[in-house]
Amino acid sequence: MFSVCDAPAQDIHFSQFQNSPANLNPALTGVFEGDLRFIANYRNQWASVPVPYRTLSGAFDMKVFHPKVGKNGFLGVGLVFNDDLAGNGDLHFSQLGGNLAYTRQLGGGVYATVGLQLMAGQRSVKPGQLTFEEQWNGDIFDPSRSVSESFTSGNVVLGSISTGFNLHYQVDGTRTKFDLGAGIFHLNTPKTSFAEEADVKLPMKISPHFIATFQVSPRFDFRANALYNKQTSYQEIVGGAALRYHLNFEKNKELAVQAGIATRLQDAIIPSVELQAGHWTAGFSYDINTSEFRTATLRRGGPELFLQYIIWKVRAPKEFKACPIF
Repeated sequence: MFSVCDAPAQDIHFSQFQNSPANLNPALTGVFEGDLRFIANYRNQWASVPVPYRTLSGAFDMKVFHPKVGKNGFLGVGLVFNDDLAGNGDLHFSQLGGNLAYTRQLGGGVYATVGLQLMAGQRSVKPGQLTFEEQWNGDIFDPSRSVSESFTSGNVVLGSISTGFNLHYQVDGTRTKFDLGAGIFHLNTPKTSFAEEADVKLPMKISPHFIATFQVSPRFDFRANALYNKQTSYQEIVGGAALRYHLNFEKNKELAVQAGIATRLQDAIIPSVELQAGHWTAGFSYDINTSEFRTATLRRGGPELFLQYIIWKVRAPKEFKACPIF
């Protein structure tokens, strides 16, 4: 049945999109509290179909302060690696790239950022593991029947150029903050076809997003986020909310727990939990299918894990004070 469906290339996606900033928007590079940030994401989707769809992502970004950038701005630089495996044919998509962003303080707690992402990737497939309509002889499926489908190559290399912008606002002296922006991916619409004569491209994608934290009491935060992905005729709308409780505020020993719920419109309900302990933050979510596809998945959409580690550098004193014993 699926062999007759039109299936243009699409991007990877995470339910915890706010915890994968390198894939959400290049302009989020370096926009965080701290100096160096390491992030890992893992998603295993539709394990009951029975062929699972597995996505891995790893990212690193950091702030770079330089006199030429100015005292009211800084650079964000980062690396990102994605690895996606899908379906019976082991459709494999690996990407490695770099992010560069420039952030400038506009005044008060308002910061504007523009970002650029350059990615190199490889898509591969194993045609021998696929089945086709022609192998149905009218009565039974016969894998020995020849098919007219041909693959010039099982591998294709591509490059992608993306950009984005973001507006960050931080209320001084509180934990209240928000990010409003959009990533614009695949400006060059790279070719992804395994057949030389076919002009199948990776379409441009736009991803407007909103991520916010509101401090409602000394220990409680309300967090909200929303995302709209559009790639040709395909679209995804995700929105969620969470409540965060802080148990300890001591520097380097911070402890906070969070519980939330999100929805992917017409597709899934997504409960989640999160724990912050010092420099570490970990999160877990689970998609519960609500669409008609739940008949095949038994409502089991799949688990998703997130792990983050942030480093704060020790700042040099503004004035050097000599030791009196010398």
